[in-house]
Amino acid sequence: YPLVLVMLAALLRIAMVPARQAGSDQVGRVNAAFSSYWRIANTVSEGLASRPRFDAVTRPMLTRLAAALLANRRRVDMVRHPDAARLALGDEVWALLDPARSSATEIGTPGVTVAALSAITRRLEEL
Repeated sequence: YPLVLVMLAALLRIAMVPARQAGSDQVGRVNAAFSSYWRIANTVSEGLASRPRFDAVTRPMLTRLAAALLANRRRVDMVRHPDAARLALGDEVWALLDPARSSATEIGTPGVTVAALSAITRRLEEL
């Protein structure tokens, strides 16, 4: 999990490498070597685009990560003991990752901010 958290933090701080250009084998090899990184990068960037995309794509990934960290490091089941999970994560992060929270459906709803993703990342690293 620490590697995933480092990658999430890095996503918030670095510019993306240009997309693969036609006929560029070297770029293709670089992208293939970091396929997990790119998958996470795409998942995170979708959460920045709109709230419905955050709720459908980014939040499930982050919630699974939070649930695993809470279970392994704090012996807290996020679903069965939401009060303990909220206490461990903090109100700001819990409001974004609460598995019982309903998803946004309105298309024009803005996504989460980089600051919010940074707060989630910091809190998960602290667990």
